[in-house]
Amino acid sequence: MRRLVLMAVVLVLAACAQKPPPQQALFVVLPNPDGSSGAVTILDPQNPVLLDKPYAAGEVRGGHAAAVAMTETQVQQAFGPALAARPILPAHFRLYFLSNSDRLKPDSAAEYAAVFADLKQRPVYEVEVIGHTDTLGDKEFNQALSLKRAEAIKARLVHDGLNGASITTAGRGPLDLAVPTADQVSEARNRRVEITVR
Repeated sequence: MRRLVLMAVVLVLAACAQKPPPQQALFVVLPNPDGSSGAVTILDPQNPVLLDKPYAAGEVRGGHAAAVAMTETQVQQAFGPALAARPILPAHFRLYFLSNSDRLKPDSAAEYAAVFADLKQRPVYEVEVIGHTDTLGDKEFNQALSLKRAEAIKARLVHDGLNGASITTAGRGPLDLAVPTADQVSEARNRRVEITVR
């Protein structure tokens, strides 16, 4: 009798092994930091599902796609640990300088606070600071000034408590103009540093 029960269990297991369980997947579009979102299409020959809004969701169950309603709270409940483990996305900042100077313009001095705030929320970070100039003046002077601008921002970040070993600097002088101009043109939007935070 015991052998028959064991044989029945083996036959049931063998039957289950022949039919794979139906596939199931859940897709959710997350918003970008600015509130916008990309789009994803779940391919289903009979019913493709387009997800093109923040928190739009769809699932595949048994080989068929369908849209499902999910709130932000439900997304947090379903994917909380995965969302918490996401790295913070890189951020880009642009600060502007007074002419022939490594001193920030007043509005950029205020923007510096946003750079520092972004860095403080990252447990680990890398910062790249690249200085630029306009085309007014001598190229060698502009090259040196662009590096001086980048170094000034690095010094300020270090003074405010960040790790200098995680900050790289470079000067590009009048190369890579934000606003293309002829030589010997004063253009405020070219007197800048580009900061990338990862």
